[in-house]
Amino acid sequence: MRRGMAAVCIVLSLAGCSRISVGEATAPVGIEGVYREIRPVDGKLSGRLLTAEEVRTVTGLPRLLKVWDPVDSMFGSTDPSLECGLGYSLAEVVQYSGYSAARIEGYSQETEEVREYSVSDALVVFADADAAQREFRSFAGRMSKCDGVTTQKRPREDADFWKLSITSVDTADEVAWTRSVIDSSWTCYMAARQRANFVASSMFCSHGSDNKAGDVLDRLTQKPSGSR
Repeated sequence: MRRGMAAVCIVLSLAGCSRISVGEATAPVGIEGVYREIRPVDGKLSGRLLTAEEVRTVTGLPRLLKVWDPVDSMFGSTDPSLECGLGYSLAEVVQYSGYSAARIEGYSQETEEVREYSVSDALVVFADADAAQREFRSFAGRMSKCDGVTTQKRPREDADFWKLSITSVDTADEVAWTRSVIDSSWTCYMAARQRANFVASSMFCSHGSDNKAGDVLDRLTQKPSGSR
């Protein structure tokens, strides 16, 4: 992955590039001048996320299929009373106190016996860049306290315990983390990055250490700016 990311950074050297690796986040230069603000159309973000073909290409998983209709909001999967529930997925409503528009799309690669991979990308748009930066820094600060925490989706539920591991936290730029299901090999790698008035995020889940969340996020953050 690092070799591929280095190539992307070379191609985008004039536009700025950010890389997620082990505990490391390198902020791009001149973000404000490169990334344009996103304006929802009729409150929606249709066409702003990666296409199915783009997701298959960037992950190298040609059998990925879209598994549910796009969600034009954020997920409400976890109980707000759980301090670290905000790390459950790539776009939980508890991550931010307010937003203008959001969209989440998801893909899966499965056999008859098992789900092999799950990939999602999301955009959350705020009123302006200041609001996006403020909300993202608050989210990053809260996430930094969740490293090594074992929690669940709902209080007093015995099922679905999972552990968070924070791989990088830069309150001014990006956050990367993993959610590992207890007593299971299923692990989800997630990353979020603030640009202009939006936060882009990605999730890559598998039964091993294969992690393409950073690759998906890089491609997603290029798309709103018009980069190819």
